[in-house]
Amino acid sequence: MSGRTGQRPEDRDRPDRVAMVSQWFPPEPTTIPLGITRSLRQQGFAVDVLTGVPNYPTGKVHQGYSARRRTVESRDGLRVVRSPLYPSHDQSTIGRAANYLSWAASSALLGAPVLRTADVALVYASPATAATAAMVARLRWRTPYVLMVMDLWPDSVFATGFLTEGLTRRLTEAILGRFTDWTYRWADHVTVPSPGLRETVIARGVPAEKVSVVYNWADEKLMQPTEPDPEFRPHLGLTADDFVVMYGGNHGAAQDLDVAVKAMAELRDLPDVHLVLIGDGVRKPALRSMAHDLRLRSVHFLDQLELERMPAVMAATDIQLVTLTDEALFRITMPSKVQAILACGLPVLCCAPGDAARVVRDAGAGFTSPPGDPLRLAQAIRLAHGTPRHRLRALGRAGHDYYRTTMSEAINAQVLADLVTAAARRGTTRTRRKREGR
Repeated sequence: MSGRTGQRPEDRDRPDRVAMVSQWFPPEPTTIPLGITRSLRQQGFAVDVLTGVPNYPTGKVHQGYSARRRTVESRDGLRVVRSPLYPSHDQSTIGRAANYLSWAASSALLGAPVLRTADVALVYASPATAATAAMVARLRWRTPYVLMVMDLWPDSVFATGFLTEGLTRRLTEAILGRFTDWTYRWADHVTVPSPGLRETVIARGVPAEKVSVVYNWADEKLMQPTEPDPEFRPHLGLTADDFVVMYGGNHGAAQDLDVAVKAMAELRDLPDVHLVLIGDGVRKPALRSMAHDLRLRSVHFLDQLELERMPAVMAATDIQLVTLTDEALFRITMPSKVQAILACGLPVLCCAPGDAARVVRDAGAGFTSPPGDPLRLAQAIRLAHGTPRHRLRALGRAGHDYYRTTMSEAINAQVLADLVTAAARRGTTRTRRKREGR
């Protein structure tokens, strides 16, 4: 299907208008929502964006924005409406809850310019409360929505240590569980980024025919095989012969980068092995302290880099690290960096459970290690270190082939476009029947 298929005769020349609803959007380092909007526009949809004031991942409002007022801007040729929120992204339960709930409320109250004129809303549901505005639009204007479930609520709320026990936890879990069930029930269709998550959502009562796997593809204009950045290793004092393991992304509790730092302490006999951690997040100060206390000069911390630089920087290293904490929830989680690494044709070292490790194994793209085990991760690094570089490059090519046939934009964008168009068609039919009194 396309953005024009099956329209009423009087609307045949008008593309379906999609409201992209996402709490996070560039200039925040969240490339997936932007990639989705670009793909939809390329397929003939008209797209507007409803999002929040940028403050992720530090919890500090980006320069030039105010957390207290709604703004309208043009970004990447899109009309972007930003509604206020309480800026926070730390380990404070109250702060994080205020961040999610404040944007849920403001987007529902102030999102009319985007949602009222939409034929369908597409909700990037991370967090799950991002669906609030679309649910209100469904009630007010009968606007259908497709829900893109990025992580499993309420499980993901508690997986990283928030509200670990007590009455408050039980009440919160019950409320969030009921709310999440409503977001599924009211959605015209639900998409998930991994097979394991699909099985879980179906087990929670969502009809199987209403749930589809749509992998999050990488920004393929950026994330593609490229030449190494010639300045990267010299900048860190590294030589061409050093073996470099790189992690790029959020330094949060869920990523469990402690295991990587501890693994480096087991590799002191390999002085040419280095770990480079690029990015920011709430755990970064603690990781720095850990590396200092362990006297690990082989661990290097870099600030977040521009996305345009990342493929060349990644290519200047030997292997890319993916880590997730050892939680049942993350067995059904597919970190977006997996797709980015495969799209760049680079080998992977996956220290994560479930679907992420399965993809690396199925693709023949690298090495896996049980999550949360520094000794086993150190063993995997030793194995990768002892692998000839031509063999590492072959693993990267195998991962790239797997990405093109299974996880690429060409494959998954078409699936998503079909689902969005079908939802818009059903919404148009329901609205017409209401107007006709049927």
